[in-house]
Amino acid sequence: MDSNGRISNIIPFPTTYQPFRYSPPASQRSRVLTPFLAAPGKPIPPGIPDFRPLLQRDGLILLAWDKRETEMGGRYTAYWVTSAGVPRYYASKHLSLEDFSSARPDHKSYAAEDGIEFYGQDAPSYIVHVAPELMMSNPRHKELRPVHIKALRKMGSRVDFNYQYLLKNDKNGGHASKKTAIKKTG
Repeated sequence: MDSNGRISNIIPFPTTYQPFRYSPPASQRSRVLTPFLAAPGKPIPPGIPDFRPLLQRDGLILLAWDKRETEMGGRYTAYWVTSAGVPRYYASKHLSLEDFSSARPDHKSYAAEDGIEFYGQDAPSYIVHVAPELMMSNPRHKELRPVHIKALRKMGSRVDFNYQYLLKNDKNGGHASKKTAIKKTG
């Protein structure tokens, strides 16, 4: 019936028409990523390289790393939080397996929570969390750092966790900024 109360003469025709439903290719579908949890002293799942001792850096706590499949092959990204002072989060560049053990922080990031740095970016093949989960998302996680550092030291880590890491200093060529180096020498 139309708005004037008249009966319409619509005749349905048999058809095989199906409404179009878009289904992205398997490579573009979102998938739920379940991180592997590998705290100090816990085993890494078989087939996943253990980068824990190789990725600890002065002034940083390794939070996680992930692997992505790209057109150039597998690429790895490490995620850290500062071990002293104000909590700052950093990520490395996407590196090949051969270069990954020398990864350094490259940019600020909060991606260790889910492994996805930018909206629309494909999820990694896997992500390995090596620090307490609360250290990644709880603003009061400063309380967790000393306990985790103690566990890392017990496992043999020899990095300087008291160092006040800043990315800008690292990009200037090491622990001390150029201004600090000039003050010490002059």
